[in-house]
Amino acid sequence: MNSDPVARWEEILRSLYREELLALAGSDTDMTSLYVKFSDLERCDPEFARELLERPEEMLGTARAALLQIDLPKDAHLDRVLVRITELPSHFRIEQLNSAHIDKLIAIEGRVVKADKARSKRISSAVFLCLRCGNVFLQDLTRVDRADPDIKCSNHECGRRGPFRPIINNSGYVTAQKIRLQESLEDIKEGVLLRELNVELEDDLVGMAFPGARVIVNGVLKFYPRKSQASKSTDFDLFFKSISVENMGVGV
Repeated sequence: MNSDPVARWEEILRSLYREELLALAGSDTDMTSLYVKFSDLERCDPEFARELLERPEEMLGTARAALLQIDLPKDAHLDRVLVRITELPSHFRIEQLNSAHIDKLIAIEGRVVKADKARSKRISSAVFLCLRCGNVFLQDLTRVDRADPDIKCSNHECGRRGPFRPIINNSGYVTAQKIRLQESLEDIKEGVLLRELNVELEDDLVGMAFPGARVIVNGVLKFYPRKSQASKSTDFDLFFKSISVENMGVGV
């Protein structure tokens, strides 16, 4: 097994998804998606697949870096392509979610009860190479003070503040949409309140989930502090940052 996640992604994508990559490289669309089945990763490298579940944002950052290293015909490129993971082995209901699932790659089942209008969202993110240890990681720059950037290498054995070299830099606007997911009626005992979860869709996922549809959303569970005017609250609300959407049809 190759211990370098960028090199491992490159090996797997070249061997299993080369035709799809060639089609994406020739696309005129600004940003397109490569859908990768989790079972393919697990079959090729079970340990690598487990790392993806535990550290999804870091691992998907290295996937984007790997796309830049794949040999392509002249003038073809994959710098705007996103890797989206589908068909995770287990699904959760909203009532099952807890703090142990935060920042992990999971799949949630539910029914869409609300879908907001698409909007433009300001983004700023980059994939960096740490020149001290060689680690490649994705950094969300929207949470970084640009006057005093405090970016640390995500490699726990390194943790240095640089020097870094940006590999992929995205700064601008993307299309985004917020949907509300609710537990399906058949999953709930009588007399129990239906729980809901806000889910954020971006780019080509916008418009893939509509009210009344039953879906499986694969992504990363996040949280934000609950606002309180009286005092600083230690409570938090969960939301879901989607990576892919699988439609299960219309349900109750």
